Amino acid sequence: MKKQLIAAAVAATMSVVASADISITGNAKYEYDHTDNNGSTSNTGNTEVNLLVKGKSGDTSVVANFEITRSDDGTTSTTSDAIDVEDLYMTTKVGDIAVKAGNWASGTSAHLGEIDNGARGKNKIDLSYTMGDIKVYAGNNSTTSGSDTAYDDNMYAGVVLNNVMGNTINIKKHNEKQDSFGIKGSMGGVSYRVETADHDTEGDTTFAQLEGTLGGLKVNVASLNADSAAALDEDDSSLFALSTGHSDNATATGQDQVWISTDMQGTKFDVKMGSIEKGISTTKDRDYTQVKATRKLASGATAVVTFTDQDMSSGSKENLEIELNVAF
Repeated sequence: MKKQLIAAAVAATMSVVASADISITGNAKYEYDHTDNNGSTSNTGNTEVNLLVKGKSGDTSVVANFEITRSDDGTTSTTSDAIDVEDLYMTTKVGDIAVKAGNWASGTSAHLGEIDNGARGKNKIDLSYTMGDIKVYAGNNSTTSGSDTAYDDNMYAGVVLNNVMGNTINIKKHNEKQDSFGIKGSMGGVSYRVETADHDTEGDTTFAQLEGTLGGLKVNVASLNADSAAALDEDDSSLFALSTGHSDNATATGQDQVWISTDMQGTKFDVKMGSIEKGISTTKDRDYTQVKATRKLASGATAVVTFTDQDMSSGSKENLEIELNVAF
């Protein structure tokens, strides 16, 4: 009898899970890093697992994104374990208004993504309305400290205009100090993206990018220029090999980069060559070269080998990273 009751309970539970609109996806990777900083070497390892949980009921969805990491440089005392809730938010609709509330980060492909660090805030709120090719939105980015949402200086509003002669135009009021404009599109097989920001105290910032194909090679040219280093706080760029907003580049006011990529017999090769203006000091730029090889394995995993060479204040810094990753 007990076995029958247990079986019935398990069956009921599985039935509820099966009928619920819930999905769990994710990815995992192991990284080995060898760094030679002007003769001083170090070796580190890092394991990272990301789990994305989504639940849906009607027009309402809930997203929870967990990052689980362990890093080790070979000594027990410096082993670091962490479980981080990276994104936690809800999306729903109130009439024709789309609502997003919680904590999330914007990617570097977003408007001003290569300029501003779209970090996770506290109690973010975003409201948007779409009519045809026009989207208007407003929200609150919350504060960088404290637990309360500061509506007075973190409110934003903007409009996205799609299909304007084949272009997408972004106009945004970020807060009481910053405004921005962006346009992206393509012409003659070449895609372009240009964005500008005007900050009352940090000055003007411009980002420009061109991408096309030349002789079977994919070529991407990008440029970033700012009046001050304070205007560039993006520290996790997916476009530039090195971010101008990284802590090592606190004086950086921009950079130029050429990115060439191609596929050869199942392996993708990416070469990035660039220079960060004032990336070492106010009088010295930081030149760099990065070569990456990516290949999918028969096992379902992907192997990535990346070599980065960059100038330092004295000598150079070379980094070799070997990564195995898998998505599920």
